[in-house]
Amino acid sequence: MVLWDAVSQLGTTVEFAPGSPLVHHGDNGSHCYAILEGEVLVTTTTRQGTRVVLGRRGPGTIIGELSALDPGGRSATVEARNAVRAVVLTARELEQLLRDDPDLALHELRRLAREVRSLTERYTVRGDELRGRVAQLLSTHAGETGEPRLRSTRQELADWVGATREAVIRTLKELERSGVIRLSRGAVEIVEPESLRRLG
Repeated sequence: MVLWDAVSQLGTTVEFAPGSPLVHHGDNGSHCYAILEGEVLVTTTTRQGTRVVLGRRGPGTIIGELSALDPGGRSATVEARNAVRAVVLTARELEQLLRDDPDLALHELRRLAREVRSLTERYTVRGDELRGRVAQLLSTHAGETGEPRLRSTRQELADWVGATREAVIRTLKELERSGVIRLSRGAVEIVEPESLRRLG
C-alpha cells in the first residue's frame, strides 16, 4: 500500500506476546490495529458456544476496523499467534488513512468482500460436504498467501470449517491418501493444488 510505511507515524506502536488477545468479541472499541509484524487469529463464538475461526491476518492488514468504522461491540476475538507488532489507530486516523490512500481503501473493501463471500459459502454448505469444505479452505489459503503449507493445529482447522476435530482428521487422512496433501505435525502441505481446487 502506498501509505503503509506512514502508518507508524499516525499512532502508537504496541507489541503482543504469542497467545495475547488484541480485542475480545463483544467488547466496545473504536480503535483498530495495523499489523506490522506477526500473525493473528480471528475467531468468534456462536450462540451455541461453538468457537469458529474466521481467518488469519498478517503484516500489511488491519484488524478491528469494523468497530472503528461502525461503533459497536466487537464482532470477533483476535489473538496473536506469534509475536505481533502493530500500530494502534483511532477511528479518525483510520478514516484519514483510507481517504488519503484510495488504493488502500479499495484493497480493504475487496478483502471484506472476499471474507463475506467466504463466510457465506462456508455456512451454506451441507454438513456432509466436509471434504469439499476442507479442500476449499486449503485452496483459499494457498491462493491468498501463495504458500503451499498451512501451519495450523487440527483443532484450528476443525473450528475453521465448523466440524469436530476427529472428522477433520479423518478427512485430512483421506486427502493425504489421495495424494493431494501431505500431513506433518502442525502443518498441511498442498501437493496437488489443481486436484485440491477441483475438490473444493
